[in-house]
Amino acid sequence: MRVLAIIAAALAVSATPVSAQQAPDPLRQRQLDRAERYLELAQAPGIDKLVRQQVDAFYADGSMPDDQRAWLTESMVTMYAEVMDLVMVEMRDDVADQFTAAELDALIAFYDTPLGRSIITKEAEISISMEQAMIPHLATRMVAVGEKFCLRFDCSTTGQPAQKGLR
Repeated sequence: MRVLAIIAAALAVSATPVSAQQAPDPLRQRQLDRAERYLELAQAPGIDKLVRQQVDAFYADGSMPDDQRAWLTESMVTMYAEVMDLVMVEMRDDVADQFTAAELDALIAFYDTPLGRSIITKEAEISISMEQAMIPHLATRMVAVGEKFCLRFDCSTTGQPAQKGLR
């Protein structure tokens, strides 16, 4: 019983009550609000449609039955949305620190227009295309880096032949 009392006391001292946490000062809160709004606008409208199209296109060769492709597509769209929600929360402070208030106001003003929304959608499409174009180049270069690493260092513990002496 004494051990439980000590543990409870230690937890009570080390835990910070939510109500005791200080809210950011008003200027910081305004900057955080700007950052959050910018992040909301910076997500291309219809990004789920883009993700859906990319997954469908990847499996369009018929290598996967339609019911499996449909399930995988919906799961990927849902997963992407969940990840983006988490990333937006994590990025808010970074964005608030990276941009000035004037910069965020300008970005928000621009992205909140039809032209801004059109551009952010096109940037998302280009980004997805760029990532797809990068994958084969990254894959071949990662293999080359791995081979060079194993020439320089002992990779015998990873199942690679040890070639440490060949620097």
